[in-house]
Parts: sequence; structure tokens; C-alpha cells
Amino acid sequence: MAKKITYWELIRDNESYRKLWLGQLVSNLGDWFSTIAIYGIIIELSGSGQAIAGVLIAKMLPNFFVGPYAGVIVDRFDRKKIMILSDILRGVLALGFIFLSKPEHLWIAYLLMTLQMVLGSFFEPARNAVIPNITKRSEIVAANALAGSTWSAMLAIGAAIGGLVTALLGRDIAFIIDAGTFMLSAYFIWTIPSLKAKDHEEKKETGAGFRQLIAGIRYIKEDIYKVGLLFVKPGLALSGGILTLFPIFAEKIMLTPLLTTSAALGLLYASRGAGAFIGPIFVRGYFGESPRIMRRTIGFGYLIISISFILFSWAPNIWIGSLFIMTGTFGGACIWFFSTTLIHIEVEDRYRGRFFALELAIFTLIFSISTVVVGWSLDNLPLTAREVGFRLALVPIIPAILWFIFLFSYKKRRGDKMSDKNWTAVHGQGSITEGSDLPPSDLVED
Repeated sequence: MAKKITYWELIRDNESYRKLWLGQLVSNLGDWFSTIAIYGIIIELSGSGQAIAGVLIAKMLPNFFVGPYAGVIVDRFDRKKIMILSDILRGVLALGFIFLSKPEHLWIAYLLMTLQMVLGSFFEPARNAVIPNITKRSEIVAANALAGSTWSAMLAIGAAIGGLVTALLGRDIAFIIDAGTFMLSAYFIWTIPSLKAKDHEEKKETGAGFRQLIAGIRYIKEDIYKVGLLFVKPGLALSGGILTLFPIFAEKIMLTPLLTTSAALGLLYASRGAGAFIGPIFVRGYFGESPRIMRRTIGFGYLIISISFILFSWAPNIWIGSLFIMTGTFGGACIWFFSTTLIHIEVEDRYRGRFFALELAIFTLIFSISTVVVGWSLDNLPLTAREVGFRLALVPIIPAILWFIFLFSYKKRRGDKMSDKNWTAVHGQGSITEGSDLPPSDLVED
């Protein structure tokens, strides 16, 4: 059994991954600075549940329309240049939030967030697609766990500090910091060698972008297991409307004299980040890296979310509520991390950008629908925010049941082992720095 690589060894020995990780570190930190500031503006200028839902939709829905075609671009051109350009333009747009000062200026927030997310529709599939290109097979689980936990840690740190900075220094400082982190991320990525997908000559595709998109969909449809993986994160998005409740709970339901609204909201987001940080690291360290563990944890993750959000919806104060947000996000982070790792193992490099882009498009569509339903319910139904939260918390039970049924039925067809048949293609068709690495036995066998 091969020795499990540590996170320190991964960062120390793999220069390309280290630079990609540093870019993610600073960019995520800035994102959560500005997120708290944006929510503060929406609450101050409107106070409407639907207005808050509109922010989330503006941050999510563009991926649905742009994402699938962005995946074609990611698979076709230099992924490094795509990420750099996306970071620079998003940094410029972040400065535009400074001009929000009146209720009639809310459209600027929606426009800027929409444009940022259009650019993010190119960046995220590119970043996800390159991780197997710059890591060995023995590093892939650690690389995904570290990436997921970094996002989570920056959520916790950025949300907590962002709430305090916004309260003490004003929102403009948060937006300036956000813009600076995008530029710094672009610099780190610029120092990485080319990240263009490199297919074997006989596997190169030709034709227009739409034809390549259809080719990617056909590739997924060839294996029902890939279809199942495609819908794991969208199942997580069914409960995404919980974020619409955060500002309402922070301002009207769980507000304490010890905290301002921005600080209380920052605490909720910090708890979300803490849970997401603990999830992948704990499960990988305690249960190992077996694909069987990854698949089963996905199902239990949905159940953890449901139970935690039920308890959050009736929590007596912000402190206990934050604890249940942390446990719920623990389950969600395990789902996100393990599904990403299984995709990296199963999907060939030349289709990977399209897979992640299509997955993100479906995720954002469902997330947006969940957000709209929650926002509409708050404003139009005779339900309290706690009652809306309770009903939403029951939804993750559905994907949990469907996932376990899927695994049970598919096991009979494919067996209890996860194939590494694609790993040579996944790693070999775009390896830029580290060289190919045979899969360790403890990652192949269940």
C-alpha cells in the first residue's frame, strides 16, 4: 500500500500546484470580503427577501447560460491564459461596486455580479480541469482536499474579517481588497507553465463549438456512472436557498446586542467555511482515500445537511445556529470534494473542461431555482423564515435516497471497484510538469 502524501509534501514538492493553490488562496479571501459587503448593501437599501435572492441569482445563473460553451473553450485553448484574463477582468469589475450608494443603483450590483460570474464560468472549469494535469495520481486526492479546504478556510477567515472590516472601515475597502486579490491570483497563475489541454493527435476534435459541446454530452452519456457523477453537485444545490435566509436570520431573528448585522452575517459565513474546511480533511484522514468511501460519503453527506439545516432553522440564537451551519456545510463539503475527485479519476482530459462546465451550469440553474423559491416564499407565503428554513431542510433527503439507489443498482452492473482505466489518458494528455505516475493500489482497490 502506497504511503499517503501529506499536504505539506504536496505544496513543497509540486511547484505548479503550489502556484495554482496560492492564486486560489488570495482570490477566495477577497471574494468573501466583498460578499459580506454586498449583502450589507442589499439589506440596507432594500431589506427584501427577493432582492437578496436576486443577488444570489446574479452570482449563479450566468453559469447556466455561458458554462457549457465555456467548457468547449477551456478544452480547446490555453487554460492558463483563460484563468489570467478572467482574474484581471474580474478585478476591474470588483472596483465598480464602490459606486453603489442609492436604491436606484442596485442594478449596478446585479450587472457587475453577472459579468463577474460570466468570467468565472471560464475560470472555474479551467482550474478544476488542470489539477490532474499538474499532479501525480498519488497526489490527486490530497490536491482536491486541499483545494476544497482552502476555499472553506478562506470563507471562514474572509467572512469573519470581511464583516469586521466592513463594519469598521466601510464597504469600499472590502471591494478594493477584492480587486487586489484577483490581480495577485493572476500573477501566481502567470508563473505556471502552459496549461493548455494536450490531446494525442488521433484524438483531436474538429468542428464548431456546438458540435464539440454535443460530443462532450455524448461522451458522458456513454457511461451511466459519469451521468451519476454529473448530478451529484446539482443535488447539493437543491438546498442552496439556505443562503437567502442568512441575512434575514442575521438581521431579524438571531441578532444579538453583541454583534452588528454585518458581524452576525459574517459569523454565519465563517461557520459555513469552518465546516467545509473540516469535512474533506477529516474524512480523508480518518477513513482514507478509497473510492468506495468517497461514494458512500456522498450519500451520508446529504443526510447530514438535512439534519443540520432542520436544527439551524429552529436554533435559539446565532451561536447555536452557526454550529449547525458548520455541521451542515461539513456534509456539503464532503460531497463537493469527493465528487470532484471521482470526476478527475473517471473523465479524460480532453472532455474534462466540458464536464466541469456542464456540471456547474446544472448546479447554478438548480441553485438559482432554490434561491428564487425561498425568496418568493419569504415575501409571499404566510410562513416565517424559520418555517421556510425547516421545509428547505427536508429537500436534501431526496438526492440522498436517489444516490443510494443509484449506487446499489450500478454496483450490480459494474462491480464494487472503481476503474482507473482512464487515468493514463487523464494524466498523460496534458501532463506539464510532474510526469506520469501509476495509481497506488490503495486508490484503485475498494
